[in-house]
Amino acid sequence: MRRVKKERRLLPYTAGLLTGIALTLVLSAVLALFMLFTDSAEGFSGAAAVLITAAACFFAGRSGGKLRRREGIKTGALCGVMYLLVLVLMSLIFGGFGSVMLWVKAVLAVVFGAVGGVVGVNSDDKR
Repeated sequence: MRRVKKERRLLPYTAGLLTGIALTLVLSAVLALFMLFTDSAEGFSGAAAVLITAAACFFAGRSGGKLRRREGIKTGALCGVMYLLVLVLMSLIFGGFGSVMLWVKAVLAVVFGAVGGVVGVNSDDKR
């Protein structure tokens, strides 16, 4: 009798979310050190946050798409939405929820997550 391999349905999304969070922590630390040592303007932090969100969602979608190997747009967009939920939760905890930039980050999370998912599905690398 042939054994059917069970597919873990949440694994690509969880891996994508963890990739995005890890990348966010690393990039935040690097850019914080950059701002500390260069005495850059406070306005740079908003642009840095947008760049970090875009990069984290792209790589979250890419790793999710690489693991799932199908439906890249849906997989990547869901990874971006999950990342956005964590971002909203952190904004509620630390008090920055009412910002207009949250809507910009929401759009970026879904778009860059979807693009990353497509790139992940179409990558030549094997798992």
